[in-house]
Amino acid sequence: MEQPIVFVLYNFNQAHKKMNVLYHDYAKTIGLSDAAFWLLYSVYEHGKPCTQKDLCQAWFYAPQTINSAIKAMEEQGYITLELVPQSQKNKQILFTEKGKAFVKEKIAPLVLAEERSFERLEKQEREQLLAITQKHIGLLEEEINRIEQMSSEDGSSQ
Repeated sequence: MEQPIVFVLYNFNQAHKKMNVLYHDYAKTIGLSDAAFWLLYSVYEHGKPCTQKDLCQAWFYAPQTINSAIKAMEEQGYITLELVPQSQKNKQILFTEKGKAFVKEKIAPLVLAEERSFERLEKQEREQLLAITQKHIGLLEEEINRIEQMSSEDGSSQ
């Protein structure tokens, strides 16, 4: 017997929340906020300096959130900011020596754990997981846009 869609969605959302909690708890154990964690993670994964705008686009954070994380990471001595070459205002985020050591000790092992856990899935499972997740996100975005459009139409007719 097929489960009702609401039950499947409930379990899916719980699984997604569990994933978020895993990252949140890890960030907390290494003394970072979620935004600071994803900032360091992203710069590490990017493999080269990136800007605040790059991070906002990559992780869907508000600029204020990333700006606060940048300030905190600067104050702790993990990162420094430098003007992007040929730019008057855009700054790139670079690791300090302290930041490189911290990332090597705390972020790199997590990235390796992610890779190992993903590699334990069959190749086809990895591809399906990504494809289905991306498809679901696109469909959900369409549905949310539909709700917003209906709300704005209802509001404009009053």
